[in-house]
Amino acid sequence: MKSSKNIGLVRAKVMTIVFLGFLLIGTPCLAGGAAVGETAPDFSSLSTSGRIFELSGIEGKTVLLSFWSDWCSSERQELNFLRKVSQRYPEVVIAIVDSESGTPSIRSLTRISTSLADWGIGAKILIDRDLEVTGLYNVTALPTSMLIDPLGRIAYRQPDFFKSDMDGVSASLDRAVSVSYLKDAQTE
Repeated sequence: MKSSKNIGLVRAKVMTIVFLGFLLIGTPCLAGGAAVGETAPDFSSLSTSGRIFELSGIEGKTVLLSFWSDWCSSERQELNFLRKVSQRYPEVVIAIVDSESGTPSIRSLTRISTSLADWGIGAKILIDRDLEVTGLYNVTALPTSMLIDPLGRIAYRQPDFFKSDMDGVSASLDRAVSVSYLKDAQTE
């Protein structure tokens, strides 16, 4: 048990060093638009179901992108948050981006898939080879979640999403899934 805890700690330290390296050398993690109000960068990624997930392919739907990895110590709280979202907002597409550096291991993907199933969360698990999607969305901390509205704009972005103001998150979700949202957005 102690050795698996040490392995998790080593992985956390390695990912911290990798993300700090991204910041220092100016990799794609700092490029592109991923701020609230901006158009969400389109991407395609292989899912664990073997299908290609394309953000542009689900245009008109609200999407919750959650970037995390199986070693993340905040996993339990994040899973609790995602379960609440999936129960209250079944129309929201939840996509978990496995931000494991390099090619994710079968163990990592299996653990994420099992955790989601155990918590009753229907989500797509996306494989982020070479951290391309993570970089496209300027993610520098895990977990990080963002809400993409039906018009493809980032409506909410938060590292440690589960710790954020639940009223603010709920208000953003309520607004994004409402029918009047599209009408309001068209007049902006």
